[in-house]
Amino acid sequence: MTQPVEHEPLLPPDADPLLGPILSGLHACLCATLTAAERPVCSCCLTWGERLPALDWCGCDCDGGHGQAWVRWIRRDPVADLAGNRRTSRGCLSWRGRHVIELGVTRCVAVTAPDGQSAPDCQQRAAEFWGFLADARLLREAVACCSALQDVTVEPDTERPLGPQGGCAGVLLTITVEA
Repeated sequence: MTQPVEHEPLLPPDADPLLGPILSGLHACLCATLTAAERPVCSCCLTWGERLPALDWCGCDCDGGHGQAWVRWIRRDPVADLAGNRRTSRGCLSWRGRHVIELGVTRCVAVTAPDGQSAPDCQQRAAEFWGFLADARLLREAVACCSALQDVTVEPDTERPLGPQGGCAGVLLTITVEA
């Protein structure tokens, strides 16, 4: 098996001067918002990929929390510049973009016991329901209060539940950022 080549990690502005600081800041805001609201997760990561992270692991037991949270860049749609193509200081064309970004949280949920008889009761389901509703509010709060988004146009998009799958369920929020 080939090992990946070791490189020095890129700083967000080096990876992408416009989008890097936005994603890095949004990630920090999400992790801090969940922790401050006493709903910490086992892992809070920037995630790359065409699909959302697998719902078959959500960290059911770690120091002071459970679950996973993430920020994921989904796509960039170019924006036509009505004033004509702009050029950078080096003479290169510069296009603005509308970036679709996903924030998500998954947590462990009660499942039917191996005997097939002991399903979660209504009280367990209600506790999970209210917890996920709180997570949905915290995702919105992380975006609304994030200083990294202060100078960009942000449009909220879809907010929806995820799962359950593999003992995990959660909530997903997508936003569009113009940068």
